[in-house]
Amino acid sequence: MKKTKNILILGLLILFLAGGYYIVSNYTSKNESNSINNEINITKLNLESPDRPAEINGSVVSVEGNVLIIANEVGVEQLTEEERAERKVEMQNLSQEERQALRQQELENTETEEVEIIIPVGVTILKGSGDASGDVVSVEISEITKGTYVSIWVTENKVPEFIKIKGLTQ
Repeated sequence: MKKTKNILILGLLILFLAGGYYIVSNYTSKNESNSINNEINITKLNLESPDRPAEINGSVVSVEGNVLIIANEVGVEQLTEEERAERKVEMQNLSQEERQALRQQELENTETEEVEIIIPVGVTILKGSGDASGDVVSVEISEITKGTYVSIWVTENKVPEFIKIKGLTQ
C-alpha cells in the first residue's frame, strides 16, 4: 500500500512538472515569435517616408516636451527626383565650405513662418545613420533639438504622421 502511494505521488509530481515545462516553453516561444514578427513589421512599415512631399520643412526654433515650434519654409518649391539628382551632382562638385555658404544663403533668402506642432506618441522619426551606406535609423524625439532641420508629413487633420531629421542648420 505504501509503495503504491509513493509511486502515485511520484507519477503526479512528474506529470505536474512536465505540464509546467510544456506551458512555459510554449508561452515563451510564442512571445519570441510575436516579438520578432512585430519588429519586422515595424521595420518594414515605418522606415519609408510617404510618397508625397512633406508639408512642413524647416528649422526647429524651440522644443518643449513633445511640442515643436518650427520655422516652416514658405513658398519653397519641392524638387522632382530628377531635379534633386541634378542638384546633388552640382553640390558634390562644391567644397564643404561652398556648400555650407550656399545653404546658409538659401536659408537667409527663404521666407518662414513659425508653426507649432505637437508630436504624438508613436510617430516614426528617422535620421541618417551617419555612415556612408545612406541608411536611415529610427530615433526618439529627444534627437530633435533647437536648430535641427526637419521634414514633417501630416495627415489631413494636421497631425504628424512621419518625421525625418535632415541635419543641423547652425
